[in-house]
Amino acid sequence: MVGRSESLGGARRAAIGLTLAWTLAVSGCGDDADRDGGELLTAAAVRVEAEGCRTRPTIGAGSFVDDHRVLTVAHVVAGSTDIEVTLADGTEVDAQVVAIDRAKDLALLDVDADVDPLPLSTLRTGDRGQFVVWRDDAPEVRPFAATSFVDINASDIDRTGSGLRKGFQIEAEVANGDSGSVLVHEGRAVAVVFARSTGDDDRAWATDIREAFPLLRRDDDRDPDDVVDVGSCAGG
Repeated sequence: MVGRSESLGGARRAAIGLTLAWTLAVSGCGDDADRDGGELLTAAAVRVEAEGCRTRPTIGAGSFVDDHRVLTVAHVVAGSTDIEVTLADGTEVDAQVVAIDRAKDLALLDVDADVDPLPLSTLRTGDRGQFVVWRDDAPEVRPFAATSFVDINASDIDRTGSGLRKGFQIEAEVANGDSGSVLVHEGRAVAVVFARSTGDDDRAWATDIREAFPLLRRDDDRDPDDVVDVGSCAGG
């Protein structure tokens, strides 16, 4: 739940009581006028499974936002030794972190799969769209509404401090394992879900897609032979 808020240049600064929308693994459709709820939205979505931090894999989500590049959250893949993504058709593909921002809780994965990426755009308060979650190992499209644009002051993934990021408070049903789900408005990726409310089942938060632009630029400048340090596991 939101602990406090105050006016800040047309946005709101929110100190949030939230829980990161991740989980541990327990067990191993439209026309051009509605592409955000159809084939492109679903086909671009992946389930992320990262091993190395706990006895069971850590589960999240993500979507292709560039050729062979999946955007997800850092707290799912931080400290991982192996990452695998499941495509919408059920194909499992190995993935590698090529850029990570622990402060803003974002990560970019290299995935060797020919999947059409989502184009990128912006979101405004009042906009509605859809995002993909994974239920019973299958993708499922869910609706969301952007209720406010906020400067989000949230705990960093190491739980040693806080980090400020541009983002949105949204009305949506978000569960454990949905972190990294990409919000899509009018067929374009606009934000990345990273947390849900601890006091309201229909409230969650998503990071503005523009916060991922530095990661994409860093990946463009990266030597293909360089190995990215994913750091320690989230939460210490």
